[in-house]
Amino acid sequence: MIYEDLLVLWLAYLLWEFLPSYVFFEGAFVLKFILFIGKELSFFILPVILNKRFFEKYFLILSFIFFALDLSFFGLKGLLEPYYFSTLLILFWYLHYYIWIRIIYARLSLNYMRILLGLLLPFFILLTIDEILQYFDIHFSGQFLVLLILILIFTPYFVIKIWPVYKLPLSPLRETLLQFIKKEGIKIKEIYVIPTLGEKFYTAGVVGFIPPFRYLFFSKGLLEILDLDEIIGVVAHEIGHIKKRHGLYLFLLLLTFPLFLLNSFSLLFFPLPLIFKNSDNFLSFLKGPYGILFEVFLGICLLFLSFLFLRLILAYFMRSFEREADLYGLSLLQTPDPLITSLYKIGEISGQLYRKSWHHYGLWERIQYLKYASLNPWILQKHSFLIRKRILLWILFNLALLGVLSIFDSEMIDIILKIFIH
Repeated sequence: MIYEDLLVLWLAYLLWEFLPSYVFFEGAFVLKFILFIGKELSFFILPVILNKRFFEKYFLILSFIFFALDLSFFGLKGLLEPYYFSTLLILFWYLHYYIWIRIIYARLSLNYMRILLGLLLPFFILLTIDEILQYFDIHFSGQFLVLLILILIFTPYFVIKIWPVYKLPLSPLRETLLQFIKKEGIKIKEIYVIPTLGEKFYTAGVVGFIPPFRYLFFSKGLLEILDLDEIIGVVAHEIGHIKKRHGLYLFLLLLTFPLFLLNSFSLLFFPLPLIFKNSDNFLSFLKGPYGILFEVFLGICLLFLSFLFLRLILAYFMRSFEREADLYGLSLLQTPDPLITSLYKIGEISGQLYRKSWHHYGLWERIQYLKYASLNPWILQKHSFLIRKRILLWILFNLALLGVLSIFDSEMIDIILKIFIH
């Protein structure tokens, strides 16, 4: 669930950041206020009266429709955009939709909210520092990228402080895990345990990029259901993520997102320069009576392209990283049994053994692939080569396409840039 929550909040940020704010509803205040209250009431009543499965399936789309109405139709973006720290305010505003649904259907706990807040902390810190630098008119080359790298390096310390965790107590298990990690040449600062957050919360992971701020964590439920060999199998999987530098590759892939959007919009709206001649004429059109229709269409396209990038392109690479970590764990242990039995136990107890996963592959899929890979040990090397080749091809493709479009359709790119920068 945590991946879905992060995905949703990122999409909300993109909608706020890129949706133009030229046009909004100019009706009488009383009518506008009545419509706003009606919109709020309908969203909070719909989960109660509609079929649960229906609303769980479509509430994400509805939440973004309501959020887009807030930004454009009710003028929330135009109202808040001139002020500092408005991005933080608007994200909290979107959360009043999202958290309501999670409270109704997922029974969110306070500890879960602390987990989510910790994962969002680097993003919130980045936005805050960026706003402060803007306030004091401080700018330098590569500012955003430098800040992003520094925050990703140091914020894991604060993330762990926010999370509801405790250190894995002194025990034979702790000593065995530390010795295993040290033997594989990996350095971590500490091992933490997350208390039970729900009946399906069985997870483990690594937070942090550099050893002084790198932490290994397990959910309490996972430690309770797995034996020592299976826990070591889980750690071998996490070591695979570190050894194969998946954090770095994921960071590079996220940096291609703006290129993907720019290329997609340039291809989607290629006739615009022929119609409007230049970007200024197009911006004037957006401020006219028909501009709001195009604005709504633009918002829909933005959400669709963002969703496409996250759930298809980025998700493909995330699944590939997860498979590579499984294969690395297999090669490290020289047997698939600890990994297979741990995945099987998690699936059986959580009821998700045969459920598909857009970001990790399903548990049953992973089990079957581990069995196949144990009979074909050359798979790890081949998989590692293919995934890095595809990452390189994806980056080069976006750069090359942008280069071609800038030559043959430079006016279109100028229009797109002015729309989103305006």
